[in-house]
Amino acid sequence: MRRIVLLALLALAGLVVVLNWTWGRLPGEPTPTGRFATIDGVRIRYLEHAGADPAIVLVHGLPGTANDFDKVVALLPGRHTIALDRPGFGYSDGGYHSMDRQLTLLKGLLDARGIARPIVVGHSYGGTIALEFADRYPSDVRGLVLVDAAAGGERSGWFQRAQSRFVQLLSWPVVQPLADATFSQLVRSASAKQADTAAFDPNPVDPAHEHRVLAINMRHEDLDAFAGEQLRADGVITALDRRLSSIATPSVVIQGDHDKFVKPAHGRRIAALLSHARLVMVSGGHMAPYVHPGVVAAAARSLLSP
Repeated sequence: MRRIVLLALLALAGLVVVLNWTWGRLPGEPTPTGRFATIDGVRIRYLEHAGADPAIVLVHGLPGTANDFDKVVALLPGRHTIALDRPGFGYSDGGYHSMDRQLTLLKGLLDARGIARPIVVGHSYGGTIALEFADRYPSDVRGLVLVDAAAGGERSGWFQRAQSRFVQLLSWPVVQPLADATFSQLVRSASAKQADTAAFDPNPVDPAHEHRVLAINMRHEDLDAFAGEQLRADGVITALDRRLSSIATPSVVIQGDHDKFVKPAHGRRIAALLSHARLVMVSGGHMAPYVHPGVVAAAARSLLSP
């Protein structure tokens, strides 16, 4: 009997390894597009399109890349836009960067590019960063577009915290190569696909987004940044929520009515607490930059007037 159990376990382990290198195998990293700037020792990748100022700055969520706004930018012809891979993500230098560091580096990039008083568009945790940026540099922000922003009472659950701890474990020097060779790719692929399905639900997953998540955001450097931000997000959002009513920047809050990641109640609360905000509810889930790019672009254009 013990021999049968042992053989069954070995067969199961073998199956996991086979799946790890077949169904679960992560795609190769694509060649980056765009440009790079080194700000305070950190290399940041950005996608910039020349056009009329004031500029529109686009900040992705957790995780993500500058390409999350490709559909929005395409609807802003003739407008100066800049989308970045946030420090820690995409092709920017990897690893965790604190909120304070994120804000400093974003300000440094905008100063280096000569961008003054832009409209800042933030999606998900990028919306949290946009709010923090406006709070720290109120005279430097013309307006905010907050798309399914993580604030207004948003909190992570026990599963998200446990997942982040597990991600950190997989990055340990001794664990990482062994896990990658046996089961880690399978776990990362399955987790990424499940999360993407939930993020886009009830709409279909965008294939280009899923591919970027698997090829770029499932790398260990991005996962380290993801885990670090996720584990600190509750404290960041709690402190930010206390200051929401003091943020006077004109804002548009866009919220998916079936968002599973940031519940609609949180979007409504953000809009109610900000002193100069209007709420735009849209159908669908958490991925409005993909599902409703026209709404996001229109919101940015509405804030361009002085």
